[in-house]
Amino acid sequence: TPGEIKQFLTNEQYKLYDLVWRRFVACQMESAKWNVTNLNIKADTEIGPCWYRTTGRVLLFDGFTKVWSISSNEQQLPPLNVGQKLAVVDIKAEQHFTKPPARYTEASLVKALEKEGIGRPSTYASIISTIQERGYVEQRDKKFSATDLGEVVTDKLNEYFPKIMDISFTRFMEDQLDRIEEQHLNWLGVLKDFYGPFRENLDTAAEKMKHAKAEVTPSDYGCPECGKQLVYRFGKNGKFLSCSAYPECKFACPCDKDGKMIEEKPSEHKCPECGKPMINKTGRFGPFLGCSAYPECKTVLKLDKQGNVVPPKPPAEATGIKCHKCKQGELVIRQGKKGPFLGCGRFPKCRTIISYKQLDNLKKLQSEGQWPPETLEQADLFLGRKKAKEHAKSK
Repeated sequence: TPGEIKQFLTNEQYKLYDLVWRRFVACQMESAKWNVTNLNIKADTEIGPCWYRTTGRVLLFDGFTKVWSISSNEQQLPPLNVGQKLAVVDIKAEQHFTKPPARYTEASLVKALEKEGIGRPSTYASIISTIQERGYVEQRDKKFSATDLGEVVTDKLNEYFPKIMDISFTRFMEDQLDRIEEQHLNWLGVLKDFYGPFRENLDTAAEKMKHAKAEVTPSDYGCPECGKQLVYRFGKNGKFLSCSAYPECKFACPCDKDGKMIEEKPSEHKCPECGKPMINKTGRFGPFLGCSAYPECKTVLKLDKQGNVVPPKPPAEATGIKCHKCKQGELVIRQGKKGPFLGCGRFPKCRTIISYKQLDNLKKLQSEGQWPPETLEQADLFLGRKKAKEHAKSK
């Protein structure tokens, strides 16, 4: 036993051996036995009998827990007999609230798909990636939250395609596809049964469904510019507040997930173009600073994760070297995340990129009349790319 050899071991060695020994012995022992008990306690009061109820379990046989203790959220009760008198130790009043179901994570969503019979193991990854790529959900602390776009799309589909949005229908279609593959079910019959009702729903939706951007929902806010009611509209960046008198009044401001107005507070920065205060705004890519004179002045300043203004990138520096692809533009020095590089001045029409290390070499080739070359193959040879391409092909 660990106690017999403790004097020959260090403290760390003893703890490790004790852990291994107890685990080994526990796996050879019988399971513990519990008696699940519902306990009703009657208390006589001045206004009549008062009943208290609790649920727990009573240990009948220790089993492996004698050497390997386990933790459980279930309440453990002492052995009791019917009619036994109990003494009051303390009375505490506690208030409990029902918690909503936990949000899905990637793991719990896969389990839910498996439970409902939706998809297959080979399609789970594509399902999860699709709902994120299309902007229907977003991850916050590794948990999925529906976006405004996701809620609008779901409401529209539930309204005009209720059968397709039913989980049982998806499960049924998965079963039908399996039967087509395994039992050679007539796939034309399955397709006709599906497409008939679907076509009717599609025609109804095409006729009656309104575009999300055309729908407005009244709010409790008033327009600070004209005094009329603000309404919720849906744009490319989600839900926002806009004046109901649009287009006569063009006031608009963002709102949070709960529909509360987000006030755009002025910052300490001045517009580098017109000198007016810059306003804190939030867009699809996060917070930024916009000029208060918008739309007359459209100056925008980016912010980093700490909320500091990101300095503007330096202007591209001309090199006088001709671009070998378009033969029209000149290569300029730009600054990227990994340092300077050479790019065509006609970007984005021409997307030529060359390593900055080739600058002196290109100047020399151009002074000798060898740059720009007539073909791309010659350019790759001058830039040392020919061997790399041949090596990649050989692999």
